[in-house]
Amino acid sequence: MSSEFVEGWRIAQTLGEGTFGEVKLLINQNTNGTVAMKIIDLKNFPDALMMVKKEAAIHSRLKHSSIIKYFGHRHSKDNYYIFLEYASGGELFDRIEPDIGMPHSEAKKFFKELLAGVEYLHSNGIAHRDLKPENLLLDEHGNLKISDFGLATLFLCGGKRRKLEKRCGTRPYLAPEVLSELPYQAEPSDIWSCGIILVSMLAGELPWEMPSADDEDYKLWKTTDYANHSPWCKLDTLALSLVRKILIPTPSKRYDIPKIQSHHWFIKSKTSDNKKVGLSVLSDRGLDDARPCYSQPAPAAVPFSVSIPPNESDIHSFTQPTQVEDLLLSSQIQTSQTVSTTLNNSIQKLVKRMTRFIVCLSSDEALATLSQFLDDLGYTCKINTSGLVTITTADQRLVFKSNVIPMNHQTLMDFRLSRGCGLEFKRHFVAIKNAMSKFISKGPIMWPVAMATNTVP
Repeated sequence: MSSEFVEGWRIAQTLGEGTFGEVKLLINQNTNGTVAMKIIDLKNFPDALMMVKKEAAIHSRLKHSSIIKYFGHRHSKDNYYIFLEYASGGELFDRIEPDIGMPHSEAKKFFKELLAGVEYLHSNGIAHRDLKPENLLLDEHGNLKISDFGLATLFLCGGKRRKLEKRCGTRPYLAPEVLSELPYQAEPSDIWSCGIILVSMLAGELPWEMPSADDEDYKLWKTTDYANHSPWCKLDTLALSLVRKILIPTPSKRYDIPKIQSHHWFIKSKTSDNKKVGLSVLSDRGLDDARPCYSQPAPAAVPFSVSIPPNESDIHSFTQPTQVEDLLLSSQIQTSQTVSTTLNNSIQKLVKRMTRFIVCLSSDEALATLSQFLDDLGYTCKINTSGLVTITTADQRLVFKSNVIPMNHQTLMDFRLSRGCGLEFKRHFVAIKNAMSKFISKGPIMWPVAMATNTVP
């Protein structure tokens, strides 16, 4: 069952969650078109209104192949809705194997697309301020799209440049100057975050919890002995050379985007030098033998007070697809009516991710089995009546959810990150999957399910 948002558009599933609301998938019942709808809960978070207005005003100005498309917004008494392009390929962090990373060629492709998007933002005087794999989505063709402009801000307007002062973002990806008490330039701080993302793609882990004088891993980075330690020993010579130019603590000495794009690692062919400094990115070591990454603290991003430049709150979207206009113009939002949909169609629209599997159990049996394993592994969990399980780690720094979806005589168990580090989430998913391995389906499954669960033969 799925609920109808406005006439002709039904809410199919929840795609993700944030501090002030959630993102849901809308499907057009006539065209089968899809739109992602970000919902900000103003009833419980009335102070978020100014922030989301600024987010909509900034995002509505943007049009680039490496940025999620903005279609429009609407505002009710209790909620603020932003309608966005649906990225069915999932999040970038899902492509990163913990402690391993991803193939060199894929990392380079994603990094180039990321830099292209960031370069476009900066050319329009906009700093993102929360770049991380969880905010980088992939479309159906695997192209990277920058999303979530909740912390974005203008640093250049009307030819006037300003320094930033707010300490906001996600700690492992923050530039050191953001943690200082002094104003800082916008562009270098975003570029630093891109460097951390590159390390995570190539090594499968984050280099430190926070770039501060109290962090031992960050202090090691500033010595001459860092190259013998993880994650740096996993990077090849050229990649490490580039990372050293990006992760320079002094912003004025840090590589800018043109210099990064002219670096030999960035422009060389994938078949050239593959000499390693240390361990290979394609190492076959077991996950238990590797150094764990640092989970980011909760909440994932630090909110801040905002002000909206004149007339920004009146800006609407670029040209919108015809089928989206009903979402923006319909006079009545329907929250109680439900419409039926086939299992096959719902499965086809599932965002692609690797953190799901199918078990040979009924949904009730799957819930009971999952609950038992979670208890044995030291998690706390809460199950609601719709089969959604909220899972919290013992240190409460990571929260994720499992949606238990019945499928005839089997059950799809779909896990998604709610709060915390994406890489750490994948580690916990692997532990849960291994614990339930004897129940996981090994037989043939229908094609739409195979596509959604990344098990295409």
